[in-house]
Amino acid sequence: MAMIWVKKHMWFRWIRNFSPRSLLLLYVLLVIVVNEYLVFWVQSWRWPSLPDHSRNPEEELVILLASDPQLIGIQDEHGFPLGSITRWDSDRFLSKTFALAYNYLQPDVVVFLGDLMDEGSKATQEEYKSYVERFHSVFYLMKGSKVIYVPGDNDIGGEGGDVRTPGKIRRFESHFENTTGVVKVHFLDFIKLNWQVYHSSPVQMKSIIKGMVQQMTSPIRIVLNHEPVIVQMKNMVYPVRGNCQSCLYIALVLWIIVLKMAQPSLLFVGHWHASQLYTCDTCLSSNEDSSHWPVHVQDLQQFKGFVTVDFTNLISVHEVMIPTCSYRMGTSSMGYGVAFIKKSGSMKYGVLWLPSRYYQLYAYLAALGALPFIACLLEVVIFLRSFSRQRWT
Repeated sequence: MAMIWVKKHMWFRWIRNFSPRSLLLLYVLLVIVVNEYLVFWVQSWRWPSLPDHSRNPEEELVILLASDPQLIGIQDEHGFPLGSITRWDSDRFLSKTFALAYNYLQPDVVVFLGDLMDEGSKATQEEYKSYVERFHSVFYLMKGSKVIYVPGDNDIGGEGGDVRTPGKIRRFESHFENTTGVVKVHFLDFIKLNWQVYHSSPVQMKSIIKGMVQQMTSPIRIVLNHEPVIVQMKNMVYPVRGNCQSCLYIALVLWIIVLKMAQPSLLFVGHWHASQLYTCDTCLSSNEDSSHWPVHVQDLQQFKGFVTVDFTNLISVHEVMIPTCSYRMGTSSMGYGVAFIKKSGSMKYGVLWLPSRYYQLYAYLAALGALPFIACLLEVVIFLRSFSRQRWT
């Protein structure tokens, strides 16, 4: 009891030595430290424990997947100064969370699954250059990792009235890398498609994949595409457009070209800002019924651990949808995908979920609203302590 009494009076004595202004400043600093540092650290402590692995890239590759960062642009955002503040805050969130995920994982490969910029497709040359510089300043921690860039509709067009043009594709490729091709990393072949279900020409896609097949030598093939592939093929046929004969024809052609020719074990996609695992048990079978693909879905929203995917079944194919890593996309669940792929033919996949930035911003508003009450309370406490001291002296 004596120690408690001493500590109590030491606490009041410590408070009494500060002015209300100093205590308010301490309160503000505490709110900032909690929101800008502690919240992120606590969230990273909640990430799933990494599987035991030897970190031998010849036998197992560790992949970090980032989808739809969509760096906020200038044209559609608020004007100065609000627009500058929102872009700065969004960039800081991406930079901070990516650094935490990268340091936690130390990946062999980093894959960006499209929509790197929000206004890349319609940006002026000067704006585009500034977006690219911001992107590399945000995602700077990638030394020692193989980095693969996949374009999205916000980067090169293709959604709605935003037409995809050769000029936009050339601009993306001049600042990043080719939009299609085979990227070989040890025992993996990454197949970059740049495919759109309703806009890509089957003839052109067949020619592209035919050229890719000649370069594929690795035992495991992984398709990288911004838009979902097998689930959209199914939706064109059954049940959404079951009576659309042209849709059936297009889906059948794309199924033959993308799946039959490339023979992938796995697809990584983004675009829908969700976390899902799609599995088609017989999509690569020669007897598959093209009018009704048995595609099963496993919801991975807020899934905490790792799911295991087996590649040894040569007629099945899996499509993993990676969630967005940006809090500006209107979803409460943001994260980075994590994949541990073994040469023997298996994968463990999970998501490093991120804290809600909007909750943090609401906390700032609540703290700001509480400032007058806290200021008054501090004045009362200090007055009472001062009155008590004068009374007993």
